[in-house]
Amino acid sequence: MDGLRTVIELYPSQLGRLELLMHSTNQLSRTEVENSVYITAGHRIELKKVIPDFAWLPLGMLIESAVAWLFYISKRNIVIEQLSFSIALEAINTMVECGPDTGEHLIAIELENDLRQMHIGTEDEDVMAHRASTGDAMPKRFGPPLSKYEMEITVITSRGLSTQIPELDEGEQFYFHYIVAENPYRQAVDYPEEVDSSTWFAVDQSKKQLEQRWRAES
Repeated sequence: MDGLRTVIELYPSQLGRLELLMHSTNQLSRTEVENSVYITAGHRIELKKVIPDFAWLPLGMLIESAVAWLFYISKRNIVIEQLSFSIALEAINTMVECGPDTGEHLIAIELENDLRQMHIGTEDEDVMAHRASTGDAMPKRFGPPLSKYEMEITVITSRGLSTQIPELDEGEQFYFHYIVAENPYRQAVDYPEEVDSSTWFAVDQSKKQLEQRWRAES
């Protein structure tokens, strides 16, 4: 896809480097960045980065390292522009297996080798449809197509996630997030014959949970 590519962050993990990208189809003006606010041809994107809270995880579950990026997008004019975002394992240190690990209300990918395990997750269309119904950083008009799965926002790629922002009208807002959680590869505490699932639970968090954590850290 032609357009402007912006590297938001190169995040180091023990499985390799994660590349967080933004892509705009509009090439008429360069993206401006100041204090974690990105101004593109047609949008304003405010980015908040937070270390998620895991005190709520089931007993015995622990997270060694994690991070979340919260994207608050608003359409600032009538300029035609399609935005997309992606996060993917860009540089692999050792052989890593990747595969979908989606659950209820969660779109996620699992990445692992014999030493480390990681999940990257975000909310699914059902959660977005609910936010649309309440006007929670999601246009209400997106509710019906999201609830009927006629609008696909985030898809799983070979090594990460890719998010396509629907076309917004001037003044409309759109929110999404990515959460990364990483641990040593280990067996579950209660079920030694199974792999620990702490990282999977860790990336299944809501906008409300992440915002509460961000306010607590600020």
